[in-house]
Amino acid sequence: MYSQEYQEIVKLFHDRMSFTETKRVPHLSGFYTWKIHDSEFSFKEALYDDKKMEKLVCDFHHRYNFDGYFDLGTRNPMRLVDSMGPGSIYIFNEYNDSFNVVDKVMMDETGYDAFADDPIKAVRAMIKTKYPNATAKNLLNGMNELINFGRFSGKMAQTFAEKFSRPSVFSMTGAIMMPAEFFSSTTRGIKNYALDMRRCPEAVTRAQDTYFKHYNKPAIEKNLASDTSVYITDCYTALLAYATMNVKQFEKFYWPYLKEYIDTTIDHNKRMYIYTESTMLRFTDFFNDYPKGYIVIHPEEDSVFTLKEKMPNICISGGMSTITLGTGSPEQAVEEAKTLIDGMGPGFILSQDKMVSFKNDCKRENLLAVCNFVREYEI
Repeated sequence: MYSQEYQEIVKLFHDRMSFTETKRVPHLSGFYTWKIHDSEFSFKEALYDDKKMEKLVCDFHHRYNFDGYFDLGTRNPMRLVDSMGPGSIYIFNEYNDSFNVVDKVMMDETGYDAFADDPIKAVRAMIKTKYPNATAKNLLNGMNELINFGRFSGKMAQTFAEKFSRPSVFSMTGAIMMPAEFFSSTTRGIKNYALDMRRCPEAVTRAQDTYFKHYNKPAIEKNLASDTSVYITDCYTALLAYATMNVKQFEKFYWPYLKEYIDTTIDHNKRMYIYTESTMLRFTDFFNDYPKGYIVIHPEEDSVFTLKEKMPNICISGGMSTITLGTGSPEQAVEEAKTLIDGMGPGFILSQDKMVSFKNDCKRENLLAVCNFVREYEI
């Protein structure tokens, strides 16, 4: 049984999504690897040692006391990624305590038809392409690390729910990416995917239909059938591949699947959180037929004020600029938070505009000032 404080915080988020007047605005943490920069550990120490990661994530909560969290130290499971041997998507740089992500291409453009015909066979071929020298020992290592990662993720969620009375945005099973994200990020790379939409559109559509049928729909049905009432929202997705699309392409290659996901979620009287990387302004009309209370959109680049005007029924999350958090003064950061809270009104959750990851994205004194202000500011 979750504490009274926990239930009150979840209700606060739900009330904001429903455009209900509340005494204060909930503050949602979108801090990811910046938490490591804010700790005593190096990237390598934190990302390869669960105990160190657990400590710094808990220290982060004690220091800033957000109402809810996206990440609890599970965003970059380096041991899991490395477990299969060479083929990692990460390039780790110990010198400057950072890493980059490599755009891996796991199939050529003829692979769409193969995927549509036999998705399981196609995925096996992709794995062989990515890990051509993998052995049975590599596979066993991968399985063990996957189990360990699941245990760590569960432990962190339980700790924050039971010890700190703080909810996560969604459950691990509630994060479901649309077909365009699979083919643009996992198999072809976003550049190749953007070309494929134009060169072989029917093959892309066939493959995406197959992916949605075989992977998305069962995952959606399973998640919606489970009890997700203890989370801020019931399900989650993130949009990035649409950055390469115009409106007509979005309507063809993205919207049919996202619409079914949203419609099914609302039919079950549940809530969805959508994180929109890049800009989504040209797509706002697609969301305007939905009623209040079901969808949260978190823009990375778009003005929250502009989105509020264009999508009056959609709860908007975000707004707090990493430029202000990283380069401004505490006074400037607090003033921006106040402007957002006062100007956005109901249907708004305060969070950051970016996935806060880099050292210069934020200064501790600025974040402390904002967190202390938001916690006490009554509206």
